[in-house]
Amino acid sequence: MPPRLVVKNLQSYFFTRTGLIKAVDDVSFTVDQGETLALVGESGCGKSMTALSLLRLLPEPGRIVGGEITLDGRDLLHLPDVEMRRIRGNDISMIFQEPMTSLNPVLRIGEQIAEVLRLHQGDTKQQALEQAAELLTQVGISDPGRRLRNYPHQLSGGQRQRIMIAIALACDPKLLIADEPTTALDVTIQAQIMDLLLELKQQRQMATLLISHDLGVVAGNADKLAVMYAGQIVEAGTVKRIFGNPLHPYTQGLLQCIPRLGQQQTLPTIPGQLPDLREQLEGCLFLDRCSGPCAPCGHQLPKLEENEPDHWVRCWRY
Repeated sequence: MPPRLVVKNLQSYFFTRTGLIKAVDDVSFTVDQGETLALVGESGCGKSMTALSLLRLLPEPGRIVGGEITLDGRDLLHLPDVEMRRIRGNDISMIFQEPMTSLNPVLRIGEQIAEVLRLHQGDTKQQALEQAAELLTQVGISDPGRRLRNYPHQLSGGQRQRIMIAIALACDPKLLIADEPTTALDVTIQAQIMDLLLELKQQRQMATLLISHDLGVVAGNADKLAVMYAGQIVEAGTVKRIFGNPLHPYTQGLLQCIPRLGQQQTLPTIPGQLPDLREQLEGCLFLDRCSGPCAPCGHQLPKLEENEPDHWVRCWRY
């Protein structure tokens, strides 16, 4: 069976007054049905811009300038806008970082879930409300009839995130994009939300793109991992291979920054900062932060190549 989602050589640039910013530069990955791919990296590396590119929702002045995006063999980059609007919410759904900025504060929860069902499924108002109550039950919200009448501010952070999951899953999408779904939630609620997403993914056999900077969350919930740095994927493979044998110095630095139980020591940090993407950079983008650069690093960008089965790295060392 071919992969559900295929992204090849994706390039999404921002044409600003101060220069060209290559927010997503030559990014490729696949996600199979029922599989979770985690996209990880520090803030500003291009994770969310990659997700918005899949939906063709890049904010101005951003544009997709190259590459391919296909969902079950369907070319998303060349669909008319009308057809792409049908894809969003129906075939591809997204859970955003902060539910309070995604939910309408002046509409009841039931109206917001029902709107999705009426728009994409053609349900009547009564049918949509009945389905909304069923969705709330599926995402673990008790007394759904009462919750449908609540406004967002009347719910806790964890409940609001469950509402966002219910809205995202209302039309049984083929691909779910979860952009930092546990941000601003306490550790116990984070675990509950991730367990819920894992259970729903297995029940519905969705392809899932999980965007996160938390490697602890990734380790327990993803099948594959792609590490992003400065708009590029620098390492990719199965979670087991990358956690067991990280190859790129950036990945090694990220894993070393994870606190470990029983160890009282100062955590190491990755020196320096992300390069200014407005500059015309040559060579490896991680060069100024790397502890062991090679001769070609300063003048030639390495390709993302397979170093071992199911394990790719963009580094001249390999």
